[in-house]
Amino acid sequence: MTGILEALQYEETWKEFMDYKLSGHYVSRHEKQQLADYVEQRRYLPIAQALVAGDYCFAPPVKRTINKSGTAKKRVVYTFSDDENLFLKCLGYLLYRYDPKLSCKCFSFRKSLSARDAIFAILSQKDRDELYCFKADISNYFNSIPEEKLVEVLEELIDDDPKLMWFLRCLLLSRKSLLEDGTEITESRGAMAGIPVSPFFANVYLLSMDKYFEEQDVPYFRYSDDILIFARSREELDARIAEFKSQVAAKCLALNPKKMSVSEPSQPWEFLGFCYHQGQVDISRVTKDKLKGKIRRKAKALLRWKTKNDAEFERAGRALIRTFNRKFYNEKHEDCFTWSRWFFPVITTDKSLSELDAYLIEYVRYLFQGRHFKGNYRVTYDDIKKLGFRSLRHEYYISRKKPDLEVKRIHDALQ
Repeated sequence: MTGILEALQYEETWKEFMDYKLSGHYVSRHEKQQLADYVEQRRYLPIAQALVAGDYCFAPPVKRTINKSGTAKKRVVYTFSDDENLFLKCLGYLLYRYDPKLSCKCFSFRKSLSARDAIFAILSQKDRDELYCFKADISNYFNSIPEEKLVEVLEELIDDDPKLMWFLRCLLLSRKSLLEDGTEITESRGAMAGIPVSPFFANVYLLSMDKYFEEQDVPYFRYSDDILIFARSREELDARIAEFKSQVAAKCLALNPKKMSVSEPSQPWEFLGFCYHQGQVDISRVTKDKLKGKIRRKAKALLRWKTKNDAEFERAGRALIRTFNRKFYNEKHEDCFTWSRWFFPVITTDKSLSELDAYLIEYVRYLFQGRHFKGNYRVTYDDIKKLGFRSLRHEYYISRKKPDLEVKRIHDALQ
């Protein structure tokens, strides 16, 4: 079997990678062009050849702090140079070679499993409405993984490709330095959230925990750092929670206490942006709140622009609607994985969609006078439709008329 670093020297490997990326909704048009230029110019070759020869080491990554969507919180991500990042993207694709060694309880960043598979597996549980549910989240998971312990786990998994293991060891342990505001410093980086191979690291590091619960036949489901565990009684659930906390502590990780919760039978639980309650799958409260926050902030920004430029209401309203039509649907760029493509095939009720429709309409009307009051209803629903508004609820039912095996599978599981 050809080693992964050796395979990265060959043009056919890169063409296969491009076909994979372009066949699904994985890249924007800009990213397509960037990747096409990289492959056509064979800019991967010097890196691959030097790595195979054992005389190349990536420069320290750049550490960036970015805003978490919809909150005042910050998150730390890392990036290498453009050429090195593209190289790591293809390497990440080739690491699917080890996918069969992972647990069927881990659904994140898999070639053969997805978030929809996780939801389907959860909903397929016998007597699901009679189960207790524990939800947990690992704090700062990617960047808090101890590098040395991660290397140990990788060495157990990758026992057939010594050159690849040498490179991953160098990537994680060499110098442990990074660039922050142009200055090179030394500090722990963990699995380096943001680099293309960090999802693989995140899957692998908790493999022993995934396998433990799989072997115990526990209803346990993991998507990266989000975990659900089910049980038939509170006593059984408490025992599973204790086992889980012990596993997490052994990995030198910490749980986020604000994101731990227990749901009793008949109470709702949330996972991956979805909420399940009494036989229905809807959009989670957190997801709705984040989206409402985006609508509110965009509307207020457009009001400031409208006031400053003495612009017509129609221009501001059309801009707000256009922003969220692009987020929700974005048919002009079908290579993007949009909001509706994520939620529509899984949800089974229009309750949250109607709520979000009403919220967006409210803020379109808000742009009329810059405040919320009854006079805004002079802007009718037909006026808003003329500005380009497309109802999420209406689009959802249109999508339901199209045959979709994923939709059928979710609905069958709920019967």
